[in-house]
Amino acid sequence: MISILVPTRGRPALLRRALRSLQLQSYVQWEALVADDGEGEGVEAAQSLQDPRIRPFLNPGKGQVEARNAGLERAHGEVVALLDDDDWWEDEYHLHRVLRALRNGPALVYRGGWLVHEREGIELERYPFDFAATPQSLRQDNTLLASAVAYPRILHEQLGKFDPEMADYWDWDWYLRVVAAGYPLLRLPGRGVAVAQHGANASYGARLAERQANLDRLVRKHGLSGVVLKDHRSLLEPGQAPAIP
Repeated sequence: MISILVPTRGRPALLRRALRSLQLQSYVQWEALVADDGEGEGVEAAQSLQDPRIRPFLNPGKGQVEARNAGLERAHGEVVALLDDDDWWEDEYHLHRVLRALRNGPALVYRGGWLVHEREGIELERYPFDFAATPQSLRQDNTLLASAVAYPRILHEQLGKFDPEMADYWDWDWYLRVVAAGYPLLRLPGRGVAVAQHGANASYGARLAERQANLDRLVRKHGLSGVVLKDHRSLLEPGQAPAIP
């Protein structure tokens, strides 16, 4: 069983797209823990698909990190995969590839994907986002797409839950904790995930002071140096990054 953590808030149409990409997977032994951080629109959207593998619930905490932790508490799978509500998997064999990569032991599995610039659900452009990562490179930049990451659930038994104090950088913090514990990074071939870039992301760019404070906490926690505030788009070649309208 693979448990997929899907936090959501106020984006029912995008959530349905993400969940349909799960339903298209060739590997069928999965469950989607959909943690609705809003007013219940996500629960209704998930229930509308009438798939018993999709298990929606209202987030008992506050914020996206607590939503993922609430999903972990409900998870039954031996493997955890991450998927944001506005992203989707384009490779129908994604979960098969994850399981194959984990046959030789615990690791953090990741792969490349696409940054998709879209408006009102219409794709305008896409740009490849596909970088190799090492424990050393992760101390400078987070080049992993969260929606393309998976790992055995036993890592949480050893290392604990996601850290709400890391806020925007919960995923980077988790990767650093995993590699610091000695677990390897395994890169899957091909680009299997689409990461949406759209107007709903605009608030992320507007919260510069808050994001900097969150980044400072990450830097202090892990003793990082030379880390500057950036996002996924800044890692692309000059002129490639899609603009957010």
